[in-house]
Amino acid sequence: MKKELWLFTTRFPHGFREAFLENELPVLCERFERVLIFPEHAEGALRPIPSNAEVRQPVKDPFKSAGPILLLRYANVVRLLIASLWKDAPSFSALRQQWSYLRARMAQIIRRADVLQDTLMPDYDPARVVVYSYWTHDWATVLGVVRQRMPNLRFFSRAHGFDIYEEQNTNGWIPFRSFQLKHVERVYCASRTGMEHLHRMHSARTEQFTLARLGTSDHGLAPHDPTGPLRIASCSFIIPRKRLLLLVEALAFVRTPVRWDHFGGGEQEEEVRLAAARLPEHISVTFHGMMQNNAIMEWYQRTPVDVFVHLARLEGGVAVAIQEATSFGIPVIAADSGGVRELVNDRTGILLAQDPAPEQVAALLDDFRQSPMASADFRAGVRMVWSEGFEARSTFHALVDRILEVHGSGT
Repeated sequence: MKKELWLFTTRFPHGFREAFLENELPVLCERFERVLIFPEHAEGALRPIPSNAEVRQPVKDPFKSAGPILLLRYANVVRLLIASLWKDAPSFSALRQQWSYLRARMAQIIRRADVLQDTLMPDYDPARVVVYSYWTHDWATVLGVVRQRMPNLRFFSRAHGFDIYEEQNTNGWIPFRSFQLKHVERVYCASRTGMEHLHRMHSARTEQFTLARLGTSDHGLAPHDPTGPLRIASCSFIIPRKRLLLLVEALAFVRTPVRWDHFGGGEQEEEVRLAAARLPEHISVTFHGMMQNNAIMEWYQRTPVDVFVHLARLEGGVAVAIQEATSFGIPVIAADSGGVRELVNDRTGILLAQDPAPEQVAALLDDFRQSPMASADFRAGVRMVWSEGFEARSTFHALVDRILEVHGSGT
């Protein structure tokens, strides 16, 4: 008999974020009789989901805090959460600096856990229901609080980037990390690099961390036209760590005619647009803004792209935007960060140092059409590398196999 999956997300399927779940959810819905999705925040329009998936939001206001009486009822858990903060914080000053925020966050976590226990957990059957937190973040902490009071609850989580690397968080640490790891059954890491980092940071728990890469769907080989301006594509939020300004700076040095298309928006968008507007006339730029993932895939299917450029720093897993580009056979020029090196190599493109000089990027773009990467054979090889390790149905079916094996074994 198929089991039921409870999937805890940040926003999915609302809005544009967590787009990579659009590739995973169809497989989850094949393998489970029903998938209940619990977004933490219900912001933005709903995306289409399979017929046996259902969206619920038991916690209507995730920022509402537990009152004094409820905190008293959870006094033992509060002590454990505070103990976790003491253990996880790199220093007393770091903890003190964030204390007001963390105290409020604890009260919110307690309330969310109490709501789940009252409204959702009466339907929980450990033999039938699999519980999955898509991030090792707030939902993992909330589920840990529930498990503290309800020991038969079993849940696992994924880990991607900010929920792996301390430096991607304020003051370089992850609050409640030791509490999360005490209660989560398995953490499925989106990259080998991330898994190895968790092994180093939590050496007593290495068996808890398992590699389970994301994957992207097969939309076929993209059209290829090695004439006209060099076609560059990029896809990311326009935020400082994605370093779109570095790409703009590199394009200022490029001598060959270029057409650059970028998908995504964010807090730095106006600054990047203004910088791009000052590029030489032979550099044409189109900012497409935020788009649903299926629309971006349709663009790739009909638009020739020579090279995908990704210069982000503090990347988490194997960037899904790179996976999508390579699925179409598009070569990649990328900065080395997170798990990017697990896909970008001499078979798929060029892996730069973590902090490449703009002149270096410009030289690669100027010489691209004369390089082996411009050939149809190289592009076929790019797609082959993607299919060997990042094709969605393969990676996600393998994940479900592992989950069900662990769930069935009770270990």
